[in-house]
Amino acid sequence: MKLCDLLLEQSQSLKAGREFAVVTIVEAVNLARTSGKMVVYADGAISGTVGGGMWENAAIHDAKECLKSGKNAVKTYDFNTELAQAGFSCSGRLTVFIEVCRNEALKLVVVGGGHVGNAVIRTAKAVGFHTTLIDTRGEDVIGDSIRMADRFIPVKSFADVETAQLPAGASYVVSTYGHMVDGAALGGVLRRGDAAYVGMLGSLQKIRAIFGKLSDAGIEQEKLNTVHTPIGLDLGGETPEEIALAVVAEILAVKNGRSGGFLKI
Repeated sequence: MKLCDLLLEQSQSLKAGREFAVVTIVEAVNLARTSGKMVVYADGAISGTVGGGMWENAAIHDAKECLKSGKNAVKTYDFNTELAQAGFSCSGRLTVFIEVCRNEALKLVVVGGGHVGNAVIRTAKAVGFHTTLIDTRGEDVIGDSIRMADRFIPVKSFADVETAQLPAGASYVVSTYGHMVDGAALGGVLRRGDAAYVGMLGSLQKIRAIFGKLSDAGIEQEKLNTVHTPIGLDLGGETPEEIALAVVAEILAVKNGRSGGFLKI
């Protein structure tokens, strides 16, 4: 893979919120390949190469561990084993630098691009969030929201949020167009288990009904207790824009470990 293509893939992955580690050869002793780069994703998928074989497998394993810890590393692999010396496997030493690459922007996933979802995206972008919109509808219905979001993931069912390629540590706002699909979306988010914040629009009656169905479907009460719903700080607003302000303010309060109350003494 050409270096320019590998760089383009890295840029596209960061924009999509897909984290990866870059493995770069620093030193190679008694090896055919003396330079090379490889991109490693959390699921083990790779692009590029650092030579293949047992060196590359070891580097992939360590790159995945670096992604889990969020820390860079320098690793040396020395396979001058008895088997290698006897001629049954390759010998040599490889040193690589493993660099974790993450989009450090605040990440917000809005599930449902209606009036409130649209306003939440607009407000969140104003304070620096990278926004992803997930919806079953297309350009003809929610075109403005699709164009406004940094990324759009079309799905057949809102439950598909569970398996969508989304970054760990994102905040989620569930604001779909009906009780049934709200429940499917919320269930998908909770089953992921990697959200920094989960909030859902809705009345107390709607919330009780959805929570009851999710509990019956096997979602633990502990997970349901983490959902912020009714969503947002109590600002008293009713318009989509006012609701969006309250929602984004609550997400920031949770992120910063604050109560969201008045600062005045």
